[in-house]
Amino acid sequence: MNGTPISPAHVPFGLMRRFHEEVERLVLGSNQGSLSEAVVQVREGSYGLVVPIPENVRESFELDMAMAVETDGTGNPDAARLSILYAWQKRAAFEPNVAYSVRPQTPDARFQPLRIDAQTTLRRPSADRWIPVELMLLGELREAGGEKANIHVVLPEQPKPIIVSVDREQLRDEAYPFAGDKLLRVSAERNERTKQLRKLRLIEFLPYRPEFDESAFARMTAAGSIAWQDVPDAAQWVREHRGGSGA
Repeated sequence: MNGTPISPAHVPFGLMRRFHEEVERLVLGSNQGSLSEAVVQVREGSYGLVVPIPENVRESFELDMAMAVETDGTGNPDAARLSILYAWQKRAAFEPNVAYSVRPQTPDARFQPLRIDAQTTLRRPSADRWIPVELMLLGELREAGGEKANIHVVLPEQPKPIIVSVDREQLRDEAYPFAGDKLLRVSAERNERTKQLRKLRLIEFLPYRPEFDESAFARMTAAGSIAWQDVPDAAQWVREHRGGSGA
């Protein structure tokens, strides 16, 4: 830069900071987390950064790097990672002396060294297809109403609520919208690749009764306790009636 080659001994701070942020996003992709605690190495050369790949993202990172140059493949790399590679390619196209390389440091890595310069052809992701679907959702209602009426539903094992559009009449007709779990029949669009849902709209509330009836279970348990109260060792009793103590 300014006639002086970029090297570990001469690199503009802003360029270095941006590059480090881009490397972190490339490694993590769409996954949550940070590389703040990672210990990196700065290698001699133009500007080489050796970054340890966290185990929880290693497989997806390597597969995405392999797919990035497979222009005729069927899979799609992580969109966040691909955006960094596109940004590097665009930068390299306008600055002929700039090139980027992603090189594995272990022989068992699942991708070959990747070089990005003005001539590189990167993978173009196929357009996502959103398919109309109708499905049942069982969840707990947390919030309802708003200027654009909707309900917030927490699904099992999914802490973040989903938002379902409703008509105000549907809320008025449902006597107790916040009482326990609700079974919803909804229309939506589902991403063919990621299975993500969008544009959810309530069709109707459906009657729902949990299969587990706590009061019935308590009555059954009490009746069983009475029936077995004169048997000192229930396990021994079962073994004997199956054919002896060794059964």
